[in-house]
Amino acid sequence: MTPKPIKKISIIGAGAIGATFGGLIKHHHPDVEMVMFARGAHLAAMQAQRHVTMCEAGNQVKIPVKATSDPKDIVGSDLVLFTVKTQDTLKTAELFADILGDAIFVSLQNGINQRVLCKTIRTDRLLVGMTATNMSIVQPGVIDVTRRGISVIGAASPDVPPSIVEQARQTLSLSGLPVESSENILGVQYNKLLFNTMGYASVLSNTDFLNDGLLNRNWRTSVALPVLDEGMRVLEAAGITLQKASGGSDVIRWRRLMRLLSTPGLDRIVRAITRGPLSLPKLVFSVYQDLQRNRPTEIDFINGEIVRLANECGVTAPLNAEVVRRIHEMEESTHKSFQSREEIATAFRRLKEAE
Repeated sequence: MTPKPIKKISIIGAGAIGATFGGLIKHHHPDVEMVMFARGAHLAAMQAQRHVTMCEAGNQVKIPVKATSDPKDIVGSDLVLFTVKTQDTLKTAELFADILGDAIFVSLQNGINQRVLCKTIRTDRLLVGMTATNMSIVQPGVIDVTRRGISVIGAASPDVPPSIVEQARQTLSLSGLPVESSENILGVQYNKLLFNTMGYASVLSNTDFLNDGLLNRNWRTSVALPVLDEGMRVLEAAGITLQKASGGSDVIRWRRLMRLLSTPGLDRIVRAITRGPLSLPKLVFSVYQDLQRNRPTEIDFINGEIVRLANECGVTAPLNAEVVRRIHEMEESTHKSFQSREEIATAFRRLKEAE
């Protein structure tokens, strides 16, 4: 059976990720009806201006979109892109479940959410995935795209026909961003999740993850690599096979690179090369943005997911548990106080030695 053409796309949770995909698709294909379901100041700005502003490499483009807070506006959608915060997955999915109709439903979120989504979303229309594109809301109605990474989607269950997966991939590719599909989407998701466990650990010291984190020998060897290695041991205990993704989003390549940087003098050479105009892009993690806005973070679904799996398998994950504990402490504090990289590195090194 040939899938019907995609004429209407709705973004549920049109924050940084959703507004980027929705905005870029509308920019390249103006005839597509695009509805952005959002909230707060970001919604108000898009409604007042009747557009979303996309920024990339110093260039700005204003893209006309329909922004709404009324669930009924998504009725009749051919494809729904679900990009809400992981902690809001269940309540938001329940809100929209009865009005989705035959729409292809693509969850592009951090964390592993298919267990929750399968409770309310038609399994023959449910796709999940991850994106390594880095973007952020720099002000209401304005999205900055820092890095065009690969996005990967796949069927959340065997009920989804391959033709639906391919149609969803082609639709998201209309954004101009690289999009692939995978038959082992769970392995791809955990690949991205492990990358984020390191990134979220960098938030504890407000560290520029690439330039001042991975290229800082002390932080890299005391925090990043141990957190990653712990996560990989937990996945092995759980019987989960990581799936490589194209481009720089592959955590296996990152692990190899971090170990290579331990070659005497090599990290200093790389650091010198990447200073100034050749500096690596600054990645902005959602947990940092949520802390700055005094919102609950999704830490329980990233580093906390590793802790959950460890408990389920009868093993331990003390380093990831420490990231979770410290982020929750910051959530509860009215004044966000970041420790230095050296303080965090010392604390994690001692925790590792105490195992």
